[in-house]
Amino acid sequence: MATILRDLSYRYQWLYDAIARLAALSVGGETRFRQLALENVTLGAKTKVLDLCCGSGQTTQFLVQYSQDVTGLDASPLSLQRARKNVRRC
Repeated sequence: MATILRDLSYRYQWLYDAIARLAALSVGGETRFRQLALENVTLGAKTKVLDLCCGSGQTTQFLVQYSQDVTGLDASPLSLQRARKNVRRC
């Protein structure tokens, strides 16, 4: 089942986003999910940040609020294309 959803979610951005939002509910929502990774981390405007396996840029969108030097990297060319659309500052 997971493989079917993974294949479909890469094909359809709306499905990928819905699954990500649904998964984040278990910790209090998408914003809380993104903040958990940054607990005890100090980011400034000049901090260099690498968002490895950035997917379509959901976390990257969150990170550019804290740093002007964020780079998103992913193995999937389709995901990178989507990230460039979703996060103009990448």
